[in-house]
Amino acid sequence: WWYHTGAFYFGGALYYENGVLKYNPGRGGHGRNPCLNDKCAAGNCDASCGESEQAWIHMTNSKAFLAPGVGLNSWAGRMEILGFEAHDCGLSLEALAKGFYVDNLLAVCRTQDSIVLPSSANANSIKGDGFFWYDTDQEHIITNSHFRNCGYRSDEYNQYDTAPTRGCGDEADIGCSSRSTVFGFLTHSDQHNPEVMQATSGISFENCGRRFFLRDYRASYADVASTNSGRVQNWFDADGSVTGLNVPSLIGSGLADTGNWWTVDDEVVYDPQGPLYFIKQTNGPERGLGHIRMEFDDAQHNQVGGSICGNGAFIDCPALGYIRHMGKMFATEPAMPVTADADIVGPVGGHGWHLELNEGAPKELRFELIEVDPATPLMFSIAYPVGTTFTITAFAAWCSDSQWYTCSEQFHSVSSVDAVRSSLGNAYHVDSNGLLTFRIIQTPQTFIGRPDYFLPTYDDVGKWGNGYALNRFERGGIRLPKMAYGPYMLVSADCTESSSNSAYCSGSTQDMDDYDVCASGFEQVAYDKCCSTSNPSDCIYANGHTNN
Repeated sequence: WWYHTGAFYFGGALYYENGVLKYNPGRGGHGRNPCLNDKCAAGNCDASCGESEQAWIHMTNSKAFLAPGVGLNSWAGRMEILGFEAHDCGLSLEALAKGFYVDNLLAVCRTQDSIVLPSSANANSIKGDGFFWYDTDQEHIITNSHFRNCGYRSDEYNQYDTAPTRGCGDEADIGCSSRSTVFGFLTHSDQHNPEVMQATSGISFENCGRRFFLRDYRASYADVASTNSGRVQNWFDADGSVTGLNVPSLIGSGLADTGNWWTVDDEVVYDPQGPLYFIKQTNGPERGLGHIRMEFDDAQHNQVGGSICGNGAFIDCPALGYIRHMGKMFATEPAMPVTADADIVGPVGGHGWHLELNEGAPKELRFELIEVDPATPLMFSIAYPVGTTFTITAFAAWCSDSQWYTCSEQFHSVSSVDAVRSSLGNAYHVDSNGLLTFRIIQTPQTFIGRPDYFLPTYDDVGKWGNGYALNRFERGGIRLPKMAYGPYMLVSADCTESSSNSAYCSGSTQDMDDYDVCASGFEQVAYDKCCSTSNPSDCIYANGHTNN
């Protein structure tokens, strides 16, 4: 890890172990949560420090030069970097912890002045990277930042700039390594995957080479298959300054085996460098990004990190099924693989996600680590054998029922998919062919009702008036949802058990290839939109709104 050495470093841990004061300079399990409120003064030194009470590190107007590793490296989390410059650094800055805000960054990956190095060293062995998004459990927001002379220069990466001096090349004194990029993503893992955790606005590029790179470090020396972390990479470009679309945009992985998961309409732009897909958020009224983690087959999930789905290990992570957007437009096209490490991130606000598992419909399906804005509904469907009945319940964590708060909510059946969408997130619908549809919402961590069940928004206060009901990371006019550990939603199906695997139902399910989300006389043109076949300008969105 020495190549991560930073000119500025925030991290480490100072702690007592068996009466001995120790310091760990790396990332450890002894991190502190400094609190703005003195818990000891209130007579309870062991009280937890809620997110709204936690202190942040503020760093202003600082500069780093000539660091072959990293200009600024933070493993501490909860940092605000307000005005930072990095010149001739291998990587301008990185943060491997929760809560990181950067405003007014100037990253000059190469000044194009000769770098004086030891006689055995060359500049083209040093990276020329701007910023790397980390792999999991993070929240990063970057605003009003400029990248200059970053990213490797080659004819393969000339889609945005063709200047002969762009980025950095192979020169021994001013060059950079050939895998350098302005923005990079860590994509080596099938076990640790990104949630909805990275966003930008006000980003500009000057004389840059390669802008984007889904980097799996193993690919530099071996042929590797795509990974879970590679397929679910995502990014909220709040003003379209990164994509160049100049409207709020969603960015998703462009790896071939994501199928059409990210190609949600015919205006999606393909970036060959990442590769990535650029989606106009403004093309639909409720578009956004959502994340879920699913469990449905313990025999498979319990092998993750061992015999299957490793963290950069050369072991298989086979698909146990697939997930796609609802509707004929997506029914027969390639879909996103679902593996035993079943993290899914994708566009929400459409007609919904459809899960199909290889061994059949699951008897139990658990959702956790949910991240979804209440204004961008996440609808979810699974086909079951006709006659299956369901019990669906949402649970809070570390909760006891009282006259003020309740800890669980059992869903009720409604007569239509539209009624599910407009519900508080506690309803489901089963059609005559066995298709189950429900809405997944993000609930507070430690309560479900107050005491009545409700659909929480970002304005709702937290338990006992502390903080907010929904965690979030919000800076620079951008808000990211923040998952909570503990709460979950459980779908239990009463069906005949499969003789080959008790985790699934036996029996056939309806063929979804012909399932139409559009009204008669309309055809699907996007994951959230249907238009008239006789008048293509007459369109209706998944939420019932029209473009008239």
